[in-house]
Amino acid sequence: MMRNICIFFLLLVLPVCGQQSRLRKTSFIQYHLEKTWNEAQSFCRKNHTDLVTIRNEDENQLIANDKSWIGLYREDENSPWKWSSSGENATYFKWGHNEPNNPETELCVVRWDKDDWKNDDCSKKNNFLCYGDNLVLVMENKTWEEALDHCRSLGGEDSENPDSVSWKPSYDLATLMTEDDHDYAREEAQQATTDEVWTGLHFLGDGWLWVGGEPVQYQDIPSCLAYGCGVLEKNSNTSFGLRACSQRRNFFCYKRPEND
Repeated sequence: MMRNICIFFLLLVLPVCGQQSRLRKTSFIQYHLEKTWNEAQSFCRKNHTDLVTIRNEDENQLIANDKSWIGLYREDENSPWKWSSSGENATYFKWGHNEPNNPETELCVVRWDKDDWKNDDCSKKNNFLCYGDNLVLVMENKTWEEALDHCRSLGGEDSENPDSVSWKPSYDLATLMTEDDHDYAREEAQQATTDEVWTGLHFLGDGWLWVGGEPVQYQDIPSCLAYGCGVLEKNSNTSFGLRACSQRRNFFCYKRPEND
């Protein structure tokens, strides 16, 4: 039985050089609105990226000292602590004295004053900390289409009614335009649990496009429906790779430029 096999050679074209990546921006926003952890998570995902992720002491020192929910939680007393935005297991902690405790009932984390953390009942109401990243690595294995849906679920105009004709997502699968975009994305991809990460490069109709709407800067990309979605390879210097869209891997979401 004959099978259709696409064989091709890629002409590597370097992306735009000499421009600082707009993807490097991150901001932290504290809200003095008392919400449960789940309510705070929904609010942050609608209006920013997610509840804040804190990966090291430098980041812990950057944000306010008021009592606030952060994005650290676990599903039950036997599960690892992980971060809301990426699903990654936490490796940095700043527990206060005798924390964490009450493991059966206190499954969410509050950043206390003096920079210490404590676990708390997720149904309690506290202030909360959101963050906004222009590039978000999601460490869940999804098909390209599932990844696109996930990115577009991260809030947007008229996000209370995403089926509305006026709805516009704040986030999309990521576009990588400049050389620094690619360098920064590859740095972030080192944390991925897959060797390749989905981007927003997609073959549709008779051509390649970025789903965010930017012009595709690569040249001579083969038209091959069997490999119709783009990846960034974290251990390669190539600008892109092409894979079957039904494969599952981690992915990059990015904040659409018109929402800066």
